[in-house]
Amino acid sequence: MINQSRELNPFEVKAELLRLIAAYSKSGNGELSNCDFSLLDAQQNKKIIEKLLFKELINIKTGSEKIIRFLLERYVEREDLINQLWAILKNNMASSEVKIIVLSFLRELETDWKYEDYSEYTEDLDIVDEDTKQLLDTAIVNPEVQIDFLDFLNAVDTKDKILLIKSLADDYTQDALANILVPVFLSQPDSETGREALGLLGNSRSQLAYHALNTAYDFVSDDLKPLIKKNLSILKLAGIREDNSLEFYKKLLSKTRPYRCCITYPDGHGNQALIFSRTNPEKRVQFAAIVMNDYNGIRDCFGFNDISEFECDKIIERFYKGEKSLSISPKALKTILLYAEKISKKKANNWLLPYEYVCWKNLLADIDYETDDFKTLLSQQYELNKLDEDSFEKILNIDFMEHWFLDSEYSTEFEEFLDKMNRMLKSDINAVDFDKLVNENKDTIFYDEEKHIWRERLLVSAYLKMLDKKHGEAELLYNLYFDEKYINELYLNILRKSVYEYYFSLKFNTDENQNRFTLGELDLIIEKIEEKWVKNV
Repeated sequence: MINQSRELNPFEVKAELLRLIAAYSKSGNGELSNCDFSLLDAQQNKKIIEKLLFKELINIKTGSEKIIRFLLERYVEREDLINQLWAILKNNMASSEVKIIVLSFLRELETDWKYEDYSEYTEDLDIVDEDTKQLLDTAIVNPEVQIDFLDFLNAVDTKDKILLIKSLADDYTQDALANILVPVFLSQPDSETGREALGLLGNSRSQLAYHALNTAYDFVSDDLKPLIKKNLSILKLAGIREDNSLEFYKKLLSKTRPYRCCITYPDGHGNQALIFSRTNPEKRVQFAAIVMNDYNGIRDCFGFNDISEFECDKIIERFYKGEKSLSISPKALKTILLYAEKISKKKANNWLLPYEYVCWKNLLADIDYETDDFKTLLSQQYELNKLDEDSFEKILNIDFMEHWFLDSEYSTEFEEFLDKMNRMLKSDINAVDFDKLVNENKDTIFYDEEKHIWRERLLVSAYLKMLDKKHGEAELLYNLYFDEKYINELYLNILRKSVYEYYFSLKFNTDENQNRFTLGELDLIIEKIEEKWVKNV
């Protein structure tokens, strides 16, 4: 459960907003109780809430109108709210459905409402107006503006998406067009919209398009590769024969320098939170936060284009509050992000990268990265040595290991294991052999693919320890990767810890317990586990 008094990071704010919207949409927008909003009310920085709410308004779903309007009125100053609603109403890319909702909202907010003030904005106008063209120009240097455009694009159906990007191609060529179309293509290349963007990129005469298609070739589906080859040929015929995108971005980023780069160690689900930022001579910062994991790669991204260094430092402090984070070099951060990208491209159906990430990652365009994998980089620093019980005990006591356990919804296999154990405990607590259960189910929960992910997680953790100059711990983790005996002991330790955490959480979480056990039974179960594993938990 989230602490009600602390500041949330942007991803936690987003999760809480989505929870509220889903809850009230599902319940038919029942009574809006103040207690439901206490977590958001406690946030000092309401700008993040405001930004996310307008994004939800642009992508509004049927049934969520009431709760979104309520939240906007609660967290956005009236004058700012009216101005933002007018901006949406005037934007030709906003869907008719969104404009109708916005129009209704404005009627309630403005007491001197007149129909003629609004009517022109609900009629069909040219799809790409001067404001849109100006937005595209600004988007080259401002990822936030680029993402705002893509938010609007993402809110319309496929037919309208294609119509819109075709209209852009009629008015734009080269880098300004490619800057918008590249995220459309890279985020979902096999979609109908992605394929349309691919064709338009081929005719864009842009070095950015050449770079995007060239780097995408190795990761797209086989049926898309001939189309990429064709469009690369079209670009070459137009004179774009070399990838000069690095020089383009170096020039664009020349007045800024990397500011702060931070990362967390992987938790028990492989999640990591990364931050990259750049600052200019006026000490104004561009900031991007990324969430990744070793199952699906890049999961989410959030950024600010123009904040002070003080604001950046405060956001980082709140973002990592209560979590151990590590300051690393821009080169190391880019190396880890590219590793996560490869996972996304390999594992996700239709290679789904968040378009927000595709936009913000350009802040790293001028940064070098390691071309070797983590195993190779570690092998250049450390020797392979056989582990013993003392060295394995040291590994179990490394700081991030306390977070390496599975929660009750970790996987189907783990849920089935817990259900089986619960049935046995309800029958006779004293008859349950916890060691036997864990040993019998280890290879079901940690099947081959799962074991591979955990081993790779060890390498990532060892690499981070190496960057932190904790060479003793880095070498131990690197050696554990190759040690079959002790890596199996690690899986057993994780399972023991997970079982202990599960029953401990049932004791204090009645919703999760669901009357499975009485408090007395849980005390006895926990006592039995501690008798067995207290040294290994």
